Amino acid sequence: MEVQENASRIGLEIDIKKGNWKIIAGGEIQVNMFKGGTSFNADGSLSGGFLTLQSEQKQQVFGNRLGYLGLDFGQYGVLTIGKQWSVYRDITSYTDRFNVFGARASATFIGGTDGGETGTGRADQSIIYRNRIGSFYVGGQIQARGGNNGKFIDGFGMSLQVELLHGLFTGVAYNRALLSENLINSGRIMGLTGHPDYFSLGARYSNPTLDFSVVGVLQKNGDFSEGTYDEPSGNSVKSTVVFNAKGLEIFGRYKFRKVFILAGYNLYKPDVNHIQQVSGQYQVYPGFKKNDFIIGVSYHPVKFVQIYSEQRFSAGKTSIGENEKSVFTLGLRIDLSKKFSRSFSL
Repeated sequence: MEVQENASRIGLEIDIKKGNWKIIAGGEIQVNMFKGGTSFNADGSLSGGFLTLQSEQKQQVFGNRLGYLGLDFGQYGVLTIGKQWSVYRDITSYTDRFNVFGARASATFIGGTDGGETGTGRADQSIIYRNRIGSFYVGGQIQARGGNNGKFIDGFGMSLQVELLHGLFTGVAYNRALLSENLINSGRIMGLTGHPDYFSLGARYSNPTLDFSVVGVLQKNGDFSEGTYDEPSGNSVKSTVVFNAKGLEIFGRYKFRKVFILAGYNLYKPDVNHIQQVSGQYQVYPGFKKNDFIIGVSYHPVKFVQIYSEQRFSAGKTSIGENEKSVFTLGLRIDLSKKFSRSFSL
């Protein structure tokens, strides 16, 4: 049994409107008031580099989640700059709706990070344009993190969503992170054969009583885990192993008056067959996968407050062949949000 905080956060967005356009400034910090050794919320991690494993939640009291500036041009779209939710997550967020679990099969928060460096989650140093044109929602993204890879930009992405009927959306997204060619060709990273590519396809439906969504994912060179192998001397060596994978996420929620019933499924199946063996040994367990069934219930006694319980039944294996844990949670959540508006002369 463990008591922990479930990725609490405080955020603020300021919109200053002048005529038909607005200036936007926003930020969000994560608050860790008491420590927990494990984070079951995939969204709870903070920034981390590609190939830098992070298996535990960072322990500082405050951590940066989001920070951005932008311009809203009305019918001509919104342009924002900074650390912000990616266009790839425009689609994968369809199924990231649980209080604790989920989002483990969408290749959004890869390697225990927030997907910042690859641009799949809270994209670091990104420039994003979004707009709505009739029933279509479009998004475009580039990352500008510096000159480490010898390229003008460090990654790009795009998303397209269509509202087919009232409450029914379908969408597709693509993201590519650009790495250094020297890193790719060095052979030092097992399984890395090219630039990370991510593709997602999803659909969601919502009405006053029912929410249902499904997302499918295909990624290449886009995720990584810890591998091990034994040297002839008998020493066990740890390494970082990059892999391809396919993913499927399903989310459903039925609303009674003050009670919500939730259920879902996450399947993330890495492909490790192409990864070079060392001394005839697999560096990661061949049956490595995430295979989660999730059920939950939440009760909303008053506005802003919910008491929830979620159970994750895991039938998967870790990268080193251990059984993944099934976990039961019971929690209290308070969501406070308020909008204020004031007019003044500029």
